[in-house]
Amino acid sequence: MWWFANPPSRREMTSEELAAIGPEQWRARLMDLFEGDAGPMREIIAATPHILPGWNTYDFPRVPKWSTDRMVILGDAAHATSPSSGQGASMAIEDAVVLGKCLRDVPDTADAFAAFERLRRERVERVVAQGKRNGDGKAPGAGGAFVRDLILPVIMRQVEKRNALAWMHDYRITWDDRVAA
Repeated sequence: MWWFANPPSRREMTSEELAAIGPEQWRARLMDLFEGDAGPMREIIAATPHILPGWNTYDFPRVPKWSTDRMVILGDAAHATSPSSGQGASMAIEDAVVLGKCLRDVPDTADAFAAFERLRRERVERVVAQGKRNGDGKAPGAGGAFVRDLILPVIMRQVEKRNALAWMHDYRITWDDRVAA
């Protein structure tokens, strides 16, 4: 099992400040953070044998250039998304398939890389933006958690009914479709 938390922060902590917080201090902070929250978070935290140290996270909504004539980046190197999106591995796999199609169908490597970026950029930037929206409210504090727990079931039913995330979860790549340069 793997889990993470997004504790709210008033400011970015330095590396030294983060290193000074021991595992049991992190455990205590997390237990306080989820005090009174619905769900099994406190039980999971208590049962975790080793609490990893915290780190700062950053959003990079857009990487300006994905390739040169001889090199291309994909996956998190091109479009790191928040763990809140649940899409990091999926996006990397999609990238690999689309890059494979581009290399198969476009004879010049630099043109294949450009085609790959053209085909992927809009989708992955949309997923990154969705992940940021998901992550911004993960640990809202006691008052925010109370409101979230009241409203979230209604919102989730609407999302499911309208299939609002189908653009992300139902995405398909057709291998046999050819790529134009």
